[in-house]
Amino acid sequence: MSFLKKPLEIFNFSAFLQTQILMLPVLMYFYEENGLTTGDLFLFQGIFSITALLFEIPAGYIGDIFPRRNVLIFSYGLFLARLILWSFFGGYWIVLAGEILYSLSKAFYSGVADGYVYDYLKSQQNTKKMLHGYGKLNFFMSIGTALASLIGAPLYKEFGFPVLIGIEIVLNTLAIGMLFMLPKVPSIHKKMNGFSAKYKELFEIAKGTFQHTQLRPYIFYSGIMAATTMVFVWSFQPLMKAVHLPVALFGVIYFINHAFRAGAAILLPKTLAWCPLQQLGKITFVLYILAFLFAVIMAQGVPAYIGMLLLTFICMVIGFQLTFTLGHTSRLHTLVPSSIRSTVASVNNMVSRALAGIMLILFKFVFDDVSMTASFFIYMGLFCISLIPLIRLLRLPNVAPVTEPQPA
Repeated sequence: MSFLKKPLEIFNFSAFLQTQILMLPVLMYFYEENGLTTGDLFLFQGIFSITALLFEIPAGYIGDIFPRRNVLIFSYGLFLARLILWSFFGGYWIVLAGEILYSLSKAFYSGVADGYVYDYLKSQQNTKKMLHGYGKLNFFMSIGTALASLIGAPLYKEFGFPVLIGIEIVLNTLAIGMLFMLPKVPSIHKKMNGFSAKYKELFEIAKGTFQHTQLRPYIFYSGIMAATTMVFVWSFQPLMKAVHLPVALFGVIYFINHAFRAGAAILLPKTLAWCPLQQLGKITFVLYILAFLFAVIMAQGVPAYIGMLLLTFICMVIGFQLTFTLGHTSRLHTLVPSSIRSTVASVNNMVSRALAGIMLILFKFVFDDVSMTASFFIYMGLFCISLIPLIRLLRLPNVAPVTEPQPA
């Protein structure tokens, strides 16, 4: 355990423990045990996205006032509170409260995690390693989620949710303990003028961003695709039930999904060198139409092995979407001044979260009123709206691909 002598390694390992979300691949069954429907799953995940959207700015504001280490501990504590709540109570409102606590945890974490890495490296006069340090943190997070997905479903089948929640409580308690081992590094904060000034600044930058003809179509096309990805990800479990996939294999699909996402990030420079961003946008649109058609086929029932292949294809499509999103984000950093780069990136993320929240909440009502097959046809029609920003971005002058995302 000598590697834990380095603060950033401690942070990485704490993130690995905190992302051991064993319930992820079988969350729908937890909802059903608490009397909720598949439509409620989509509704709550939509509320999750909207809550994270609303609290992103306040969380960032708090992260600029208090030591980032303390905010990270608070973030992990919110997630632990979710687990404790779910271990003792149940029902509609308890499940919803737990999802809101998780959303708040994510909002506070995303607002300070990269900042802590940068502040620590700055204290060591080593900010050149920011991209490496933050990339490594995300690697540990992805590996944690992937491994938890792989073992979560078999553990649920063998022991049920009490054991899964108990293990998560232990791991998250250890993760919080490790955060207390982190040093309180000095931060360089902007002058804080209150929430109103913060939101006014955000509004002005957002207004300028949406007026930027080189950015607007990319932001909305990327946002629609990211939101559609969330619909697919939360459709995995209903689709796996529709094709009678064994519960033990549920986690395998989530593992494959994260493997494709990790591959998309690693291969980003080579992919963009081979396929310009605008061409990638066209390819991804076609792939998503195929993904919707395959989802319709699965909703009507197919043999489990065919369902497994079709779900793997959808995971691959999500990898293409992530490649486009990362390429677009890299391009964004080259087109805006460094003084507002972080805020513009936040505006970009907020568009994705807002669209994801709206689509997931609507899916709940569509899903409850019509069949799953009809729901996917309806959403395929809605997804075609993305043709508008896609056509507009295709008309823009081609910009050379950025092969490495730049830190904000």
